[in-house]
Amino acid sequence: MARPGAVLLLLLATASAAGRYRRLHPVSLHGPAVKTFSATSAVSCGLRCEAHTPQQCSGFIYAPDDGTCRLFSGDCRGPAVVSSQQTTEHYMARSVPSEPAVGRCGCPAGFHRCAGRCLRQLDLAVNHTTAESQCAALGAHLAVPRSDEENQCAAAAAATAGTKAVWTGLIELPAMEGVYTGADGCGAVPVQGRWASLQPDDGGPGVAEDRVLIMSTGTVHAAGWHDNPAGARWQPLCQLALGYRPGCP
Repeated sequence: MARPGAVLLLLLATASAAGRYRRLHPVSLHGPAVKTFSATSAVSCGLRCEAHTPQQCSGFIYAPDDGTCRLFSGDCRGPAVVSSQQTTEHYMARSVPSEPAVGRCGCPAGFHRCAGRCLRQLDLAVNHTTAESQCAALGAHLAVPRSDEENQCAAAAAATAGTKAVWTGLIELPAMEGVYTGADGCGAVPVQGRWASLQPDDGGPGVAEDRVLIMSTGTVHAAGWHDNPAGARWQPLCQLALGYRPGCP
């Protein structure tokens, strides 16, 4: 026979787990489920998600008809999602609680909120690979400005950078000239109207300029997006992967 205390703990745990999720409709999923198994309820499915880090499981879909529980390692939250990846199924997004001292619209130390995203500009100019690693060490990725508002935030960060430019998480797809994907895993990024004058210029024969930086005014280069080789050195602009808060400035 189960002890009364054990039953109480289970009830408290399931109630807590149920409160950690909110339904997103629709949501853009950038890959297949990382785990699929049977569950007795949406709550038990949520508890399985809770056993992983937010990066490993950012949400789930539970099908009550057959008890199938699918865990996903990423979802695209925000105003700009890829319609071809959208699902209208009952996707339950895992809420990442804010630190008590931060509040709903705050960000972790070192980050600031802009257009609903938590951003952090790093001080040292580094190549693109190092920039990716430095952001990853902070639990973030290089910023991916998808909406006009997010692009304005990135441009403002570039204006305060010592190099007057910041690396973004945009990479041109191999063998797909002019198509750029984002480090957020949410598919192709709109590029029309974002490029600086005479950009992208590809750098000439034998030079792969498949990364994107945002240049501010105050340099000899035009402001806006520039394609650049991965070995160029610019300051990283990092963006928290799961920190989007709609309604926050």
